Amino acid sequence: MEIEKAINHQFKDSSQKLIAELLYSANWLENLIAKVLSPLDISFQQLNVLRIIHGQKEGRANVQIIKDRMIDDRSNVSRLLNKLCEKGFTQKDRCNMDQRVVYIELSPAGIEVMKRGRALIEKIQFSIEENKIEQLNQLLNDLRK
Repeated sequence: MEIEKAINHQFKDSSQKLIAELLYSANWLENLIAKVLSPLDISFQQLNVLRIIHGQKEGRANVQIIKDRMIDDRSNVSRLLNKLCEKGFTQKDRCNMDQRVVYIELSPAGIEVMKRGRALIEKIQFSIEENKIEQLNQLLNDLRK
C-alpha cells in the first residue's frame, strides 16, 4: 500500500515522504518480527542480546559489550538482562578481580531459545526480487553515510 493512502497524507517533497516511508516500514517490520517471535515469548531486543552474548569468544559478555553491539542503541540493556535472567535464559557472574564488572552467560535454555529465534527470523521472506533487496540494502547504507 502506498504511504499516502496508508496514512491519508500528501507530502511536500520526496525527503518528507522518505522519512514517513522509513518510519512506517520500520514499524511494519517490527510488528512482523514481534509476531514471528511471539511463540518464544521474547522480543527482538531480547533475542539480539542473546545473539550478542552467544557470539562472544568466551560465550559471555559484560554489559558494555552488549550496549555497544545493540541494533537499537536506545535499548535499556539492564532491564533486558533482568528479564532474560527472570526467564532463565541468562545468568550473571561477577568478576573476581573487579566486583563492579558483571559477565552475562547464556543458560542452556537461553541457547535453545536463541537458536529457535534466529531460525524464525531467517524464515522471513520479502515479496521483492533478490537484486532489489541488494539494491535497497545499498541505498540504505548510502542514506546513513
